[in-house]
Amino acid sequence: MPFVEVTLANAPNAQGGWDTHNQNFTAMKSLCGILDPAWASLMDDLKQRGLLDTTMVVWMGEFGRTPKINQGMGRDHFPNAWSVVLGGGGIKGGQAVGKTSDDGATVVDRKVGTADLMATICRGLGIDPTKQNQSNVGRPIRIADKAGRAISEILA
Repeated sequence: MPFVEVTLANAPNAQGGWDTHNQNFTAMKSLCGILDPAWASLMDDLKQRGLLDTTMVVWMGEFGRTPKINQGMGRDHFPNAWSVVLGGGGIKGGQAVGKTSDDGATVVDRKVGTADLMATICRGLGIDPTKQNQSNVGRPIRIADKAGRAISEILA
């Protein structure tokens, strides 16, 4: 299944993309100024071309950001909670799943793990997340962790 990865690592004032350990607010203004209209245009274009139902758009990083600003006016790595945006292909849009505490430090409602996210992406794209492939040396490689449970409320 083909895919495209887009990064904003070279955006002006972005200092290497979304990894905003320093000057978070300056970087976010630059990054979102590029991402927001591009995201909207992409979704509109996919819809106009009749491709939105068969193309999933995933916006995520490898983990979240601390809810508190550090001494460098940045945000550090924070695996306890983070946001992911899914749209198109097999996803019912317009909803949020899960909630953090008011201070953003802990998940207080509908925790979704990475295995669940991968199972959801697979199911949305019509891929069996329990399938196991073999590497070129015969090693079994799962598409997604077998413990993952798709987020049923967002699947179309």
